[in-house]
Amino acid sequence: NKGDPFVLYDKISKRWIITDFAWSNTMSGPYYECIAVSKSGNPVSGGWWLYTLKAHNTWLNDYPKLGVWQNGIYMSANMFDCLNAGCTSASYKGVRVWALNRSDLISGAALRSVAFNLGTAYYSLLPANLKGSMPPSGTKEYFVSDGGTSTSMYLWKFTTNWATPSSSTFSGPQSFAIAAYTSPSWNGVPQKSSSETLDTLGDRLMTWLQYRNIGGTQSLWVSRTVKVSSSSYGIRWMEVRNMSVTPSVYQQGTYAPNAAYRWMPSLAVDKFGNMAVGYSVSTSKMYPAIRYAGRLVGDALGTLGQTETTLFAGTGSQK
Repeated sequence: NKGDPFVLYDKISKRWIITDFAWSNTMSGPYYECIAVSKSGNPVSGGWWLYTLKAHNTWLNDYPKLGVWQNGIYMSANMFDCLNAGCTSASYKGVRVWALNRSDLISGAALRSVAFNLGTAYYSLLPANLKGSMPPSGTKEYFVSDGGTSTSMYLWKFTTNWATPSSSTFSGPQSFAIAAYTSPSWNGVPQKSSSETLDTLGDRLMTWLQYRNIGGTQSLWVSRTVKVSSSSYGIRWMEVRNMSVTPSVYQQGTYAPNAAYRWMPSLAVDKFGNMAVGYSVSTSKMYPAIRYAGRLVGDALGTLGQTETTLFAGTGSQK
């Protein structure tokens, strides 16, 4: 119970999943992902199955992210070898990805998993999260990450064989082009009544990587924070198609309607193709707040035609 909690609803099994990481010793491990799965669709009084997945003997599984797919639950984490107490200094060891067996998770059986390690050239992969209609039978689970340049992204495909786990594969990456962007400063967001600036997590894509199959058209939707000017950060969002062959961006846009700092977006898409995105917003003259914007499926490509609205107006700043 050390941090980075994650909550996921599995529409296939109609179960809730809650995770966080833990360890026995900060510096030397072992390191774990603690997983709780509701025994029914009632997460309040229905009971929970509890699992302890060993992520690694000596590497910390930082920033874990999960996604639902038709043949299991998938997870990724950035792996670090801690070098001192508190892990304030660490050596990056690359990304690790897992497939977790759904039938085990929802029944309390011993948990089967399949894992792959990637090199240190990659960082913060997001597993696709299935919403709505199923993908075609046999479709591989998708993972996406920053492409290492300001004009590209990467896509991987995870094939899990539960009958013969050793036959499972993790293929990629496929690089595909995106519109150029400038990364924001990691601690570049000002706030009212405080000299403390806020972290943007601007070096990575933001959860969710959402999968939709609408009328046979498959797509992945994702967002991130980008720098627009010296006094403005914006929300970059995009829809990716043709994942099974050569992935390409179908539409994308940067939302920055005025000179404010908008960052850490999270988007969702409904069964019709309408999209909403929530995000944080702040300036030196306002407290950090939460707002949202969106688009209808008929809006012009690359635009958020629905007006920005305040979901929560902040009342204070981090000191």
